Amino acid sequence: MCTIVITYNEANPAILRVMAEAVRHRGPDSLEVWHNERHGVAACRLTIFGDPNAPMIYHDPCSGRTILLNGEIYNYANLWDELNRIGVFARTDLETELVAKLYHVYGEAFAEKLQGMFAIAILEGSKLVMARDRFGIKPLYFSRIGQRILVSSEVKGILAHPEVAPVLDLAALLETRVFGYVVSMDRTFFEKIHQVPPGNVLTIDGAGQEHAYSFRSIPKARYIDGRMEPDYQELLVTTRQMILNAADTMFNHGNMDKGIFLSGGVDSSIIALAACLHSGKKIQTFTLADSDDTPDLLTARQVAGALKTDHHEYRVTSKDYWRWLPDYVAHYEGLMAGGVFHIQGGLAFHILSRFISQQVKVAFSGEGADELFGGYYWIYTHPLGFSDRIRNNLAAIQEDSNLLSVVKGLFPEPEDEAVYRKNLFDFLLGGGLANYHLQSVDRSAGAFGMEIRPLYLDDSLSRWAMDLPIEYKVPDKTTTKKILRDAFQQDFQELGLSVVLTRQKMGMPSALSAIDQEINETVDRAISAKDLAGHPYGDILGSKMNLLLFDLFEHIFFKGWDHHTKELPRDCFLARICPP
Repeated sequence: MCTIVITYNEANPAILRVMAEAVRHRGPDSLEVWHNERHGVAACRLTIFGDPNAPMIYHDPCSGRTILLNGEIYNYANLWDELNRIGVFARTDLETELVAKLYHVYGEAFAEKLQGMFAIAILEGSKLVMARDRFGIKPLYFSRIGQRILVSSEVKGILAHPEVAPVLDLAALLETRVFGYVVSMDRTFFEKIHQVPPGNVLTIDGAGQEHAYSFRSIPKARYIDGRMEPDYQELLVTTRQMILNAADTMFNHGNMDKGIFLSGGVDSSIIALAACLHSGKKIQTFTLADSDDTPDLLTARQVAGALKTDHHEYRVTSKDYWRWLPDYVAHYEGLMAGGVFHIQGGLAFHILSRFISQQVKVAFSGEGADELFGGYYWIYTHPLGFSDRIRNNLAAIQEDSNLLSVVKGLFPEPEDEAVYRKNLFDFLLGGGLANYHLQSVDRSAGAFGMEIRPLYLDDSLSRWAMDLPIEYKVPDKTTTKKILRDAFQQDFQELGLSVVLTRQKMGMPSALSAIDQEINETVDRAISAKDLAGHPYGDILGSKMNLLLFDLFEHIFFKGWDHHTKELPRDCFLARICPP
């Protein structure tokens, strides 16, 4: 199952179906609706693991609880072994039954047991329980309407309810102007629509009271601090083995064909290498580029050739960019801005996801590697310069008091490069990972009915990586992900792929680097300075590109434009670029 929809304290099957249809793209294989006299639930299936004919909505015959699960539980077998030892046995092969039994035995602490990516909802009489994995790989949103609570895997599901009217959350817009994404872990771009924070079990009782139980337990970044550090060479061996173990677990979870987003960078190349070592099938790899001489394209081709993968290359043009931009904004359900990350990366990933979905239902990406191993070149190697950018963004919105405290906490005075670098390691594992990268990846996967697994966010691997000292990741102003590169140095040298180890990070935005200037020049011609100055949020948006994106967002979510239609609204800025 890939979609959760709930109407708590409302049992209207017609409304349930409308909400589920709004997010049906996530689970195109089938749709299931159930309700009792008080509550209603719906689910859409993307067949990945288990019996494709089994019910998606699980009703526990012992407790009467109703359970919905979106995601994958990688330690499924081990957890059943644990339950068997205390006399609890399986009646089915459903992961939802496992969740039901774990909740029955451990209560709110059940989520601590789970290794994988998941969003879970449990209806227990008058109580609603919602849980989300540690990093927020899988989404879960909720909103209150009086005594009713609406739940969905995407905001679109909640907005489809006839009594919900979208209202912009200005605080989310301000956060995005400063950082490029929503920093708050429970906020969305819509007032009164919230997300369950990553690593939390949120319980709402019959009186409407909320209780949050956090199991996130993400250790803080650290420098070498005087403790007895293991031998570095031993750490290399362990790091390599941890990644291979994660690949073994994730690639063997389900027998379907699987693919890899391959950029030719160290993260995706390691995934491809690990997959080839642990999979009995020929691995499919996929690369997107906007020119024949893009460095990522050329290096990915070398990697695919050395590993003998079934490699696919796709070209993208500015026409494709404008064609898919509204679709990306509609699925992302928010605004991208040039704060921490380059805004073109999400769209490039979205376009490539469409191509990949035509070949496989499950693909692997490198999300989390940069946060865990220190991969952002300028951010981590020159944190003082990066702090200047964020402060300048903040100054552009007259230093909002809430954001001012966030920025001061991240970059305290006096300036200290080591302190800023450590703070950024911790900070980017929050909203930057969950609300930008993982949200974008999830939506692009869901848009085309596929599943994307971020290998580096494997529970055991991520805990290991987070405890490694910063010096082993970013030892100087020119080196990133040192321990990751060193761990696989021999592998890539033997394959004749030393170029993978020496390349500076480029990331998905590089897939659009050749047309990036053309895109920006086109936007600059289509939108005038007067357009920006005269817009109600012009001062906050701060650039013509941000205005274009907000305009699309506003037309889709607030003015009711169906982006699937070929005709653009006449008052839409994109219509100036793509006239009928």
